[in-house]
Parts: sequence; structure tokens; C-alpha cells
Amino acid sequence: MSIFGSMTTAVLGLNAQSKALGHISDNIANSSTIGYKRVDSAFETMVLQSSQRLHEPGGVTAQPVFMNNIQGSLTQVQSPTNIAIQGQGFFSVTKVATQGSSTLVQTQTGTVNSSAAFYTRAGDFELDKSRYLVNSAGYALNGWLVDPVTGVLHKDQVAPIQVNSLIDKPVATNTIDLAANLPATPKEGEKVPDSSIQIFDSQGNPRTVNFKWRQQADSSWRMVLDAPGSNTKPVDGTFTGNPATVTFGQNIAGQTAVAQVNVITIAGNNTNGQDNLRIGDTYSVKVDGTNYSLKVTADNIGSIRTYSGLAGALANQINSASPAASVLATSSGQTIRVTARNPGTPFKLNTDVVSGTNTTNTIVNQTSTAATASSGEIDKFQFPQTQVEVGDSFTINVNGTAISYTVTAATYQSYSSVSDVVSQLAGKINQALGSSVTASSAGNILSIQANAVNTNVTSSATVTNSSTAVNTMSSLPSVSSVAGVRQSRTVTLTGTPGDIGTQYTLSINGTAVTYSTTGEEMTMEDITAALANKINSNTSLPVTATAQGGVITVTSKTAASPTNTNTMTGTGTVTLSGSTIDIGDTYNITDSGGTTYPLTITNANYGLYDTPAKVMQYFASVVPGATASGNTLTAAGASGTVVDAPAAQFTLDQSAVAGQTPAHIGLTFGKTPETVGTLTNISTALVGTGSAVSAANQSAGSDANVTFTVDYGFGPQQITLNLGKYQKPGGLTQYAGEEINVTQLVQNGAPRGQFKDVVFGDNGTVMVNYDNGRSKMVAKVPIITFNNPNALQRESGGVFIESEEAGKPNFNDPETNGAGAVVANSVESSNVDIADEFTKMIVTQRSYSANAKIVTTSDEMLQEVLGLKR
Repeated sequence: MSIFGSMTTAVLGLNAQSKALGHISDNIANSSTIGYKRVDSAFETMVLQSSQRLHEPGGVTAQPVFMNNIQGSLTQVQSPTNIAIQGQGFFSVTKVATQGSSTLVQTQTGTVNSSAAFYTRAGDFELDKSRYLVNSAGYALNGWLVDPVTGVLHKDQVAPIQVNSLIDKPVATNTIDLAANLPATPKEGEKVPDSSIQIFDSQGNPRTVNFKWRQQADSSWRMVLDAPGSNTKPVDGTFTGNPATVTFGQNIAGQTAVAQVNVITIAGNNTNGQDNLRIGDTYSVKVDGTNYSLKVTADNIGSIRTYSGLAGALANQINSASPAASVLATSSGQTIRVTARNPGTPFKLNTDVVSGTNTTNTIVNQTSTAATASSGEIDKFQFPQTQVEVGDSFTINVNGTAISYTVTAATYQSYSSVSDVVSQLAGKINQALGSSVTASSAGNILSIQANAVNTNVTSSATVTNSSTAVNTMSSLPSVSSVAGVRQSRTVTLTGTPGDIGTQYTLSINGTAVTYSTTGEEMTMEDITAALANKINSNTSLPVTATAQGGVITVTSKTAASPTNTNTMTGTGTVTLSGSTIDIGDTYNITDSGGTTYPLTITNANYGLYDTPAKVMQYFASVVPGATASGNTLTAAGASGTVVDAPAAQFTLDQSAVAGQTPAHIGLTFGKTPETVGTLTNISTALVGTGSAVSAANQSAGSDANVTFTVDYGFGPQQITLNLGKYQKPGGLTQYAGEEINVTQLVQNGAPRGQFKDVVFGDNGTVMVNYDNGRSKMVAKVPIITFNNPNALQRESGGVFIESEEAGKPNFNDPETNGAGAVVANSVESSNVDIADEFTKMIVTQRSYSANAKIVTTSDEMLQEVLGLKR
């Protein structure tokens, strides 16, 4: 080997390492390029001659090794149109600028008509302005397209996927699936809520179908289908209703109630002609825990003035209370009569007096100023207290004349202090003795001066204070409460809830009250409650009504005894017949002189005169010369008459008229251990003129369907209501519970839809979503595989084209024939490992430096050879 040969080999080495460094730099530069496949370097030796005796090195060359079949890591992204391949294969793509051209692509299984023949792993597709799915390199995604008319997927050609299905036509509903559990024991008296679902007609207009439920028996239900707006009805019409009756129960007579009466007496002292009302006194009457009180103040004492006025003010306080007191109060003198508003309802009454602070007033003589040649004598009196009481009397004796001022309730508001009293006394002195003396006041000082010079004044002062004793209130019951019994009678209604127009009539004292059923009532209690409400709404009737179960209890508004006829017979000796006295009765005794003495029985006095003997005792006390013994009154020439109270009891009459049973679909649920709770029968025999029809085959396991027709003006639209399967759980059932539980109520119709977005579905399908909730497949993405993908020819933009060494392309469904899976919301990263590339860069650098060292060494050796000639 020559030195020149060594240099040539080193140069080849430098060239090979340069190529390897170029591969590394390309890999590093594209480490973030989506779908990029790295290029490795393969070094191949070049041997010119080599044997056991001689070796002539030829050098080395570097060949690229493509890693197209190595998977890059998948990264999840937010874009729904970004996809990646998990496994082997490529996407078929087309350059946007060449979409108009078309060519036949020879594949391993035949030919495919394609607009271009580019392949890539870069799946960062987005919709462009023409609604093509284009990646960042500008290549449009190819796929098998779906025929928009037939819905068939054409696999004989691939073309750029263009999302142009922007409108989704409406779909008329033809199926409703209902799964629900009807409660075996619904809440008594509560209507099972209706169910409803929105369906769509052939124009895409929303419509409603309502399901109305009613339990007829333990395992029997009515279902009514209502389709508002439809010209044809699933269920319509009525049938002859079930019998209805009204019967009376026991009549309980009434008993008159007597109102409790309490009398409150106010007592206290009187001083100087004034009832001793004291400022600050508080008088309270407590009725059933509610306190009604009146406090005496300087502002109100002038209107109260006396104990009698206090009684009246307290009575007004009770009567004007809000909310209203349970009693009424009247006053007479110093007494208050408290009567229960509701006869028969007792009350508890307490009284209390809290006394104000009492002031004992005095008058103190001050030093007199003697008479002089220029003025008369001046006497002064000081009133040391500030407060005065009603009844206090102040007297000043001047020159033998007594001048007095008494504090009264009438004047207290104007003259409520000692200084006011001093001022009043000064005025009265001047009025009475002004010719001889002059009186003046200065606060609580009274001055009296003789008018003539050198004249003396003879004066003295006394005070009579009001009593310091505390006023009292006492209460005694005068009439005890007697609980009344109101007349009542029970009325029982029978019939079938759910019928329409059944009439139940009750006549109270000849006034008829009728309730006509609506069909919405769930139980007989609903019907009886409705009739009771109608009775109560007529306030002119003398009764109220309550309902429980199927029974109405009619009760008198007042507690009044049945009236009895009383008579008075005889003259001189008058006998009152009977043993009962009625409230409202009026008894009259006329004496020999023609004077009539009446007695009318009221709630207030009934307790005093509730027997004939008590009535006669009353007349003995008012008729002159009369005596009474039991029911007999003796008085010369006397006679008697009775005006009986009107009848207080009510009378009832009744009638009932059967109504109509509304059309419905009958549902029957099983009771045997094998069928319990499952649907065993659907009957459409009572749908009337409706269109609903049940399936003829109702054997176990067959579909439990009801078919009905609606027409919203666009022609008949048949709908099948699927309630599950007969004798099988999972559809419409009746198990334990109190409320309906709907687990599924869906339909297959849809309104017109507007484009919402495009996404990739399973197995590479391209789905367009619409705002009506529907989705449509417009294309499917094939995965293209090659026998030798590493031999594909590279082009700019991360695409590959077919080469003879790679073999023919094979268009596959995802995850078939070795093709990878399409993963949505993901992109494939570059398969470049930066750490590995930097390691290879270091090795390449060292190799390059070593080859360069051979060149310099060979040069030095040639220098030595050239130096031999010297």
C-alpha cells in the first residue's frame, strides 16, 4: 500500500463521516416534526484487493438507513381532527394544489383510483377554507367516501375528504322506547305524574306525546296516550260509566254551647272627690296567656279620670287588640264583663296591678319680710316636692280666707307639677283677694304681699294628700263555659275514580250542591274532598264539610240543641212545661195590670236560665207579688206566653248520576311467582276511536308493542311504542314503590340539524356532528401498508412516495392485515431520540478527527520522502 493510498482511504473516511453527520443533523433538526422518521447511517467497506499475503484498503462509504417502520410516541391533543396511527402503515394524502388530477394506483390487491399517491404519518389535520382535512404540510387527507344518497362506503377509490354535509335532514319519529316501573302502592290520594316525550314530525317540528297513568286495581293500570296537535288521536272517546251512590250514616244531634263570662272589678280610694289614679299605675288583664294592659300616664289620665273610665279603657284595649282577643269586653261602672267570643270555648283570666310611685307633698313656711313704710309684709311658702298626685289638695289661708287647689285627673295633663300648682294657687289668691294682697309664683315658691304699706299679712298652708293605698283588680267567673256539640251526619259516596261526569249531589236545607267528576281524581277521597270543598265554598249554608276516605262528615256551623216546644199554661198560677230551655227562646209574663216582663235566652245568660225552674225564679224576682216553686209561678191575674227559637238542625237529601269512562289502554301485570311485576297483557279494546293497536302475539318473550298513528298535517305517521317484552323484566314493570321511576324514554326522530363539528370515530370513521344531536359518517380513513416501508422515497413535507424497493401499497381497514389503529385526538411525534443522536454525533466527530489525522500523518511521511533527495 502506498502513502497516497492511505491518504485516499482517509479522504473517503472523511467523506463518509460527513454524510453520517448530515444524517444526524437532519434528525436533530426534525426532532419536533410530527410524523418524521429518522435516518440512520450504514457504513460499507470498499476493498480493492485483499488476500492472505496482500491487503489493499479501498476505504469506506456511508449509506442512509431509513427508520420508517419505527413508531414514534403518541401525544394526546385537544383537536378532534388530529389523528395518529398506532402500529404500522401510513395515511394517504394529496397535495392541495393537485386535487383535480386523478390516477390509478396499483395496490397489492388491485387498483384504486386516487387523486395522488403520497403517504404520511403526520396526522395534524384541520379543516381548511374549502372544508378539506389538511395537515400542517398542506396535504389533504384521502379516504373512502360515503355516498350521500345511498350511504354506501365506496372502497374502489380514495379521494380527499371534504366535509360538505352541513345540513342534516329531519327524521320523523317512528319508535319510542319506554322502560319504567309503575309503583305497586302509589301514594294514596296523589296522582301518578304524567310522562312525556318530545317527538318529531316529517318536517322536523317538535311534537309531544304524553303518557297518563292510573292504577285501577292491584295489578291493573290505565294508560292514556295523548298527542296534542295531531288530527288523529291514539286514544279518544268515552264509554258508559260505572254505578255511583250516595248513602247517609248516623245523624248526631247538636247541643247549644254556653259562653264563659268573667267579671272584673276595679277598686280603690277616693280623695277630695277624685278616684286615686296614680301616674305609673299599670292595670293588666291576661287572657289565655295574652296580656292586655293599660298604663296611666300624664297624657291619658285626662281621658280616663275615674275607675269607671279605667274600666272602659281596658275594655277597649281588649276589644281593639290585633290579632283579635278570644273574648269580648264590656264595662259598667267599675266592672268589666269579659265574655268568650266562641261559646263553649273556655278561657283563663288573670288580673294584675302594678302601682306607680306615690309622692307625699308638704308646704314649708319661709322667712317673712316685715312691712315697711314703702311696702307691705311679704310671706313666702316653699313646695319642696316636684310631683303631685290626683286627689292632692293644697290650701293657703290668707287673712282668714282659705284658698284651695285640688289636683284632678281632668286637669293633670295641663298642671302636672308642683310649680303648676303654685301658679294656680297664686292665680286663685289674686282672683279672690286681689284688692288686699298680691300673690306671685317663682318655680316652687309662692309669695303673698300686702298691697298697702305698713300692712301685715296673716297666712298659713296645709296639704291633704291622696290615699297611698294600692288600687286593686279582682276577677270572678259569673257564667261557666259549656262545650257545645254541633249536629253532624256522615255521607258515604261510592263509584269509580277516573270516570268523567259522575254527579254527586247533596241538598242542605233544600239547597243543592253538586260535584261532577273530571276523571283526574285518583281515589274516592279526592271526590269526597272536592264535594266537601264545594259545600264549604257556599258560605250561606249553615254547615261545614270534611272528607276522609269515601266519607263526608257534614257538621253544623253552630253548636245548637234541637229546639223543643215550650208552653206556659194557666192564669194566676202559670206552669212552664218541658225540661229544656233553648237559646233564642223568649218567655213573657203579663201581670194583672197588663205589664209584660220578657226574658230572652242568649249565649250570655243561658247558664243562668238553662232550666224551666230557673226561668220561673227570674220572673218571681221581677214580677211584683210573684212567687215560684219549681216550674210554677204564682201571681194574681198573671199569664204567660212562649216564643220558641227557630229550628237549629239541618236536613240532607242526596242523589247520584253515573258518568262516562274515558278511553284508555289497559295494562295488566303478573301475580304468579314466575310473572310477578312483569307485563302480561296489553288491551286496546277501550281506545275508542283512537288509532292505538296492541300486538296480537302476547306470549312470553314477544315484544310488548303498541302501534299508533298521528297526523300533524303532513300525512299519517306511524309510531311503535316499545314497552319491553311480555313476562320479562326490563321494560314496563310494576314492582314495590310509591312513585313512578322512568329509566328510559327515548325516540329515534330528530329535527333539522346544522353542522357542529367533525371528529374521528372508531376504526378511522370520519363523523360529522350536528346540533340536533345526530352524527353521520362521511368517510373512512384507510391505512396503507408496504412490504418494505423503509424503502419509500422521501419528499418534502414529511410525505413518502412509492418506490420499486418498497413494493406496492395495500389499502386496509384500520387494525386489519397488520395495519395499525387510528387514534383520535392524538399526533405521532418524531421517532428521533435526541440523546442517541448526540451520542452518535460524538462518535462521528471522533471518527472524522481520526481520518483527518491520517491525512496529516501521510503528508508528513511524504515530506520525509521528498527530503531523501537532499
